[in-house]
Parts: sequence; C-alpha cells; structure tokens
Amino acid sequence: MKKLIYVCLTLLCAAVCVGSVVPVLRAQEGGNTSIECPYDQGYENYIKYFYKGNMANRVVVIQSQQQQHPSCIEHGRYSLCDDRRRRVFTVTIRHLQLEDAGPYWCFIDGWTYNPITEVQLIVDRVPHISPPPHPKPDPVTSRPVPSTTHPSTTNTMETEYTTGMAE
Repeated sequence: MKKLIYVCLTLLCAAVCVGSVVPVLRAQEGGNTSIECPYDQGYENYIKYFYKGNMANRVVVIQSQQQQHPSCIEHGRYSLCDDRRRRVFTVTIRHLQLEDAGPYWCFIDGWTYNPITEVQLIVDRVPHISPPPHPKPDPVTSRPVPSTTHPSTTNTMETEYTTGMAE
C-alpha cells in the first residue's frame, strides 16, 4: 500500500510540476554551471538528492549524507553543497558535456511530503573556429631593376627685395 501511495504522490507531483513553469538554465560545453534548489524550513537535516532524466526514469547523480559535516560533497564532476541557514542546496556540474543537457530534479526525502523541483539544462556547443590558413608566401623572383638616369634639374629663383625707404 505504501508503494502505491508513493507512486500516486510521485505521479501527482509530476503532473503538478509539468503544469508549472520549469526554470531553464543555459551553459556552454566545457564550462561549469550551478543549480540552486531552495527548500522550506524543517527540511534542513533531510537527505537532498539531485536526479537526472525524466520523472519516470530518473537516476541519482549526487546526494547528501544525513548530518554531513562539512555540508559539501563531491562525486565525479558533480558537487552538492547544502546551506542550511539559507535553506538552499546547490549542485555544481563541472566540465559540461553535451550529454549533460536535459531535465534535472531537486528532491528532498521527507517523511510525508517530498519537495521536488524540476530544472531544465541546455548545454550549448562551443563553436569550433579553426584558425585562418597561413597565407602562402609569394615566390621570390629576382629581376634586374632598369637603371634610369634623370638629368638633374635645378630651379633657381631670384627674388628682388626692395625696401620701402626713400632715397
């Protein structure tokens, strides 16, 4: 019976989450991104999960430990830090790959109510710009430069100055 209730609650939550606006994050291949998952008072000491995939086939990529100290944990390219004072757990994904794109879920395993939030991650391909081709040098040819002799021309200008003085 518990399993049936859990499945019904999960499906109900999925229907509610799908009907709401899903935050979309964009990041670039090779970069890092951080996803903040806020939660309500009272969930500070519960285990936090970060799932990837659609609701029915999601898999845990990282989870916190109960009463963990320090409040950060790393697993591969993922890290999860829980700021219990602000009531936000933040998941960072490093060295993003195109395959990291898709839906993610922030989840807290509560006793009666399991807060869950969907986030959509888009990973943009880095444009691979190839360097411009090196210009080929012009072939060097040596040609004799014709010698031209110009007669030297000298322009002489004679100027007469007169003074405005009476003689």
